[in-house]
Amino acid sequence: MKYTISIIFLLTSILRINAQVLDSLNQNASPKYGINQLAIKYFGIEFTKEQRKEIENVEIEFIYSIDKYGNPTLAEINGVTNQEIVDSLKNKTKEIERFNPQVRNGVAEPAIYFMKLTFPTYKLYQRKYGMLQGSAYNEAKLEDFEYLNTSGQRFDMTIGGLVNQFIGNPSRHIGFGGGMKIDLGYAGKNNIIYGLNMSFYGNKLKKEYPINSTREQFEAPPTLLVGLILGKWFDKFNIQGEINLGVQNITKKLGENDSDWVQLKGWSPGLVVNYPVKLGKTNPMYYYGAPTLLENNLNLHFGLRYLKFSLKEATGLMVEFGVSYRMAIKGVNKYKLKDEFLSK
Repeated sequence: MKYTISIIFLLTSILRINAQVLDSLNQNASPKYGINQLAIKYFGIEFTKEQRKEIENVEIEFIYSIDKYGNPTLAEINGVTNQEIVDSLKNKTKEIERFNPQVRNGVAEPAIYFMKLTFPTYKLYQRKYGMLQGSAYNEAKLEDFEYLNTSGQRFDMTIGGLVNQFIGNPSRHIGFGGGMKIDLGYAGKNNIIYGLNMSFYGNKLKKEYPINSTREQFEAPPTLLVGLILGKWFDKFNIQGEINLGVQNITKKLGENDSDWVQLKGWSPGLVVNYPVKLGKTNPMYYYGAPTLLENNLNLHFGLRYLKFSLKEATGLMVEFGVSYRMAIKGVNKYKLKDEFLSK
C-alpha cells in the first residue's frame, strides 16, 4: 500500500509538471499587466467635454494586431467615427507596454486581440450630505444650490474707525477724539462669541493732568486698550462684553530710563453693541478644506466703557461710536447643488 501511494503521487507530480511545460509552450496573446490596466490607459485620455459626451455609454471595439514580439498595433476601431477621438486612441496605444505574445508549440507568432470598452458618463456625484470637492463649490453661486444649511459657527474680523468722548473726571482734561478698533471673534453653534480686541484712541488735551513732571504733556494723549471678548449673537446684531488692559501716554519718552516719562496704566471693562449691514452678495468659499460662506458687511457699533487708570483724574466713563468693515466667514454643514449646475 505504501509503495502504491508513492507511485500515484509520483505520477501526479509528473503530469502536473508536464501540463505546466505544455502551458508555457502554448499561450494566447494578452495584455502584459491584465485587461484592467489596459483599459485604464484609455480611460485616462484627456478628451474634451464635447468628445466625452460623444462617447458616453458607447461600446467601442478595439482590434489589435500583435506581432511575435508582443508589440501591439491598433488596427481597427469600431463604434466611433470621430477622427480626433480615433487618433487619440491610436496615439495612446503607442504608450502601451508590449503584450504577452501568442505562443504555439514554444514558438512566438503574430496574433489578433479583441477588446471592448464602454466609456462611462462623467458626472460629479454628491456625497451623502451633499458635499462636493472644493473647486466645484467655489464655482457655484447661491442660486445654484438646491439647499444650503449653515452650521451656526462663524469667524468675524472687524477693522475700522470710531469717535469717542470721555465722561466724568477725564472730560475735564481731554475732549472729543477718535481712533480705530480691531476685533477678532469666533462664535460656535450656541452663538456665544469668544475673541480678542484692540482699540486705539487719541483725544485732544483740554487741561493738563496734575502730575509730578515738568515735561510738556501730549496735545492728544494716546490711549490703548487690548483684551478679551465674550458675547452673544442675537439674529442680526450682537452684544459683547470686553475686559481690557489699558495704557495712556501723557508725556513723551526719552530713552529707556526716562524718569520723567508718564504713562498711566490700568484696566477697562466695556459693553459693545454691533450691528452689521451686509454689502453685496454672500459668496460660497472653500476655506481650509471646509465649505463656508463669505459675507462682507458695514459694521456699526456703540460702546460704553469704564477706564480705571493709576490717576484719579484720568479715571471715568467713555462712550464711542464706530463704522467698520466686517468680514464674516460662516460654516456650512450640509448642502446640495442643483442638477442643472452639475450638468454644465
